[in-house]
Formats: sequence, structure tokens, C-alpha cells
Amino acid sequence: MATTSSTADRDDELSTGSSSPIFVGRADEINQALPALRIGHSILIKGQPGIGKRSLLREVHRQLSQNRICLWPTLATPKQFVAELAEQVHHSIGLSVPERLVPPRFRAVAERTGRIQWKHIHRTLVRQPAQEIIHLVMNSLEGRSDVVLFVESLDVPPSQADMLHQLAEHCQVAAGIEESNRRNKVMRLLWRFQVTIDLKPLIGSESREMVLRHLERSSIEFETEKVRDAFITRIVRESRGIPEAITGMLATAANEREVTRRSLHGFHHDSAISYIDMTPMLLIAAVSLMALRYISRGVGVQELMVLAGVGTSMFSLMLFFARRMSAQGR
Repeated sequence: MATTSSTADRDDELSTGSSSPIFVGRADEINQALPALRIGHSILIKGQPGIGKRSLLREVHRQLSQNRICLWPTLATPKQFVAELAEQVHHSIGLSVPERLVPPRFRAVAERTGRIQWKHIHRTLVRQPAQEIIHLVMNSLEGRSDVVLFVESLDVPPSQADMLHQLAEHCQVAAGIEESNRRNKVMRLLWRFQVTIDLKPLIGSESREMVLRHLERSSIEFETEKVRDAFITRIVRESRGIPEAITGMLATAANEREVTRRSLHGFHHDSAISYIDMTPMLLIAAVSLMALRYISRGVGVQELMVLAGVGTSMFSLMLFFARRMSAQGR
């Protein structure tokens, strides 16, 4: 029994708060994403944490939803994901619902009109296994070429990765992924994306524009106009073009009574801090210590052998504490 919603489509506004989110720059990325989606490709937005993957997807969604059916369910839990997905499909194109899932008191109306309200089937539908709901959604998407599924992040558990893999066979997908994501289930999904867009940090003028537009909406007070200019310069410099760092520092400033010359130096954000991967250096150190032990045996220099032994012991101790700290961090 194919049914559609008798109510108006729900508001697809994805912004947070009372005002629309601020979006700056990314013209080249949008000009790459929109044409790709319009010709039937799936796109992958790739970048470091806080770089603005969700903001770009949201802007692409806003522009694309004028002539495409755009779905954006949350990824909180697999059950919530499939429930919201089914609801959005029901409102947009009509969910193919078996008669057994339609409460008896609504079946006659559904058979006569071919329509049923979501609230009449919601309770029975969400009681079904997540995989069965996914199959209902895929049956409803069969044969359509105008549906795009937006996925905020592919940092999902294996069960949801499997669901996305199945859905990608029936619709286009626009998703974000962090550069550090190496999950096996997600890696198997990446071949379905024909276009990958690597997000880079904002340039200085774009960062400055973002700060100025935020300040127009905020109620941040400054000691003097000179302090305000210095504050803008510091935010642009300290953020290193990372949008999340900009919004984070502005949120910190909004919690203060007034930004003064003395408090300027306290504005920084973890998102803008870059870390050096020490793995290659540690590997070289370990190999060097092992080689030193064999060399010392070969040349018969006892001092080198003692030095290599002490170095190997210190290296092992350092690895022990590093693993322990990593386990506690999880």
C-alpha cells in the first residue's frame, strides 16, 4: 500500500537558533558540489575537524532543495536515523507502507484515498526493526533520480555504515568525513562517491568577514574602538582560518562583560592548534636503537652496548606510558 502524507511538507530549515547561520566563502567548493549533484553524482566533503564541512553541506542543501528532494536525518542512533528518514521520505515522496503496519481504523481511508498521515503510522512503524524500515525506504526510493541524502558525518558505527551503504544504491549521497576517519566499514563506502572536495582553511579576508558578520549580531562590548580592531585581528590570526575556532572564540568573548586590552591575549581555540605526528620519528628512534645494539656487538664497544640497552629501556617505558594515557583518554 503506497501512501503519502496528507499534511504539508515539514520545514527543512537546518539552521540553529532564531537566525540563519553565517556562511562565508567556499564559492569554488559550491560550484564544484552543485553541478556534480545535479548530474547524478554523490559528493564527499573531506577536511579536518572544525573546518566547516557541515556548514558547506547545509549551504549546498539550501540551494539544491529548490529543485531536488533533499533528506537530512540525524545520526544520533540507528533507530532515530531510520525513523527520521522514513518520516522525511513519507512527507516528500510517500512511503510505501505494508497494510499490516497501518492501524485497522485507518485502513479504509488509506485504501480509498491512497493517503495516510504520518502520525497514524508512526507508532507502529518505529516498533519495527531498523533494517525493515530501511527496506521500506529503499522500496519507496526505487526508480527515483531526484533524491539526495545528506549525511552530516560518516563518523558512524558499523550498523549505520551498512545502512548508508544500502541507501547509496537507491539515491545520491552528500556526506562529510574527517581526514582521520579510517573505519573499515566507512572505507568500503567511499567508492560510491564520484566527487571528493577537500576543504581548506578560510583565507584571511574570509575569516575577517565571518568575524564582522558575527559581531553585527552579537552584543560583545569593547573597551575602546582600538581594542575592537585588535580583537578582530587576533581572532583572524589565532583561528588560522578554522571556522569552529572563530565561533568558539567569539562565544568566549560573548560571555565576558567587556573585552579589554588585557583580556585580548586570552583568546585562543583548540580547533586551530595543529599537532605533529611523531610516529615516523619514534619508528626511526626504535630502529636506530636496535641497529646500535648489533653494531656495538660487532665492533666490541661495551659503552655503545650499554647506551643502546639504556635507550631501548627508556623507549619501552615511554611507549608504556603513552599507551596508558591514550587508553585513559578514550
